[in-house]
Amino acid sequence: MTGDLTSILTDDLKLPADRLTDDASLDHAGFDSLAVVELSVLLADRYGIDVSDSDIKDAATLGQLDLLIITKRSGR
Repeated sequence: MTGDLTSILTDDLKLPADRLTDDASLDHAGFDSLAVVELSVLLADRYGIDVSDSDIKDAATLGQLDLLIITKRSGR
């Protein structure tokens, strides 16, 4: 997982750092419905990318979520 995503999850969303691994599910990492919405808004504000709530929920692991964000940021 990239440092950008890790810092957003720990600093902005206040998720527990010890649960943030590439293979962790969003539930295990501490995501709830509010965190999903907040992450979507943060990504739009900070990086100008559109990652919908459903895109975030569809990511089975934090590693997959990270890959989705990297892909969107690179414009692919």
